[in-house]
Amino acid sequence: MPNKRKYVPIEKTHSDVHAQNSLLFQYQEKTHDECLEALLTTLNRKNTCKHFTQKIKQYIPTTHNMVCTTHVTTDSKKIDLDVISNCVPNSTYDKKRFAAITIRLEEPRTTALLFSSGKLVVTGAVSKQMAISAVRSTIYILEKVFPYLNISSRSFSVQNIVCNIKIPDIDSIDVATLYEKISTHCTYQPSIFPGLIFRPPESPIVLLIFKSSRIVVTGAREYDDVVDGFSRVYPMLKEFFVSNVSQ
Repeated sequence: MPNKRKYVPIEKTHSDVHAQNSLLFQYQEKTHDECLEALLTTLNRKNTCKHFTQKIKQYIPTTHNMVCTTHVTTDSKKIDLDVISNCVPNSTYDKKRFAAITIRLEEPRTTALLFSSGKLVVTGAVSKQMAISAVRSTIYILEKVFPYLNISSRSFSVQNIVCNIKIPDIDSIDVATLYEKISTHCTYQPSIFPGLIFRPPESPIVLLIFKSSRIVVTGAREYDDVVDGFSRVYPMLKEFFVSNVSQ
């Protein structure tokens, strides 16, 4: 059985970071009128029709799910999940099947898995801010159930980000040929799973590539790693796009 890959975040070069910071500092030093004049000058130099009819070649993955964890601290050693199950609606708890209680939050619309040890897992969020809001909602529920306890949370972290992207203007992706070219970094068993699992080297992301031109990007803990990782492998994947429409 292959060893689990170590999470390696994508590092940006010093020149890229320096260029972004210098551009930001230039705008920070300008006044409001100078920024407005620079914007109008840039717009006047562009052909409006050509600018807005140009097709965008860079595709950015959209966050579909984010798995986050935190630890709920209380005055007691363990959290009584039976009491929470009897008091909180939209909750499910079956200790024989799963050790955590499932709480379905309405605002934000997420799912919280709470263990008696205090570990809290939040799923269904599409942003880090949404996940933090779900943690606060869960803490608020626990404070209503246990008003005599001091409840707080610590060690919030993002464990996994799941993004998806639909490549437009193509009919399909030649997954079989892609597997033949880069089989050392891929897993493809169409009788078990219809998608090709691609693990780019020196990258934390994992791509699930389907013949229907849909791609799922997962495995990263930062959204920047998702965008940077996909932008690096996109030129290679582009060779296997199948389209009957002339570009």
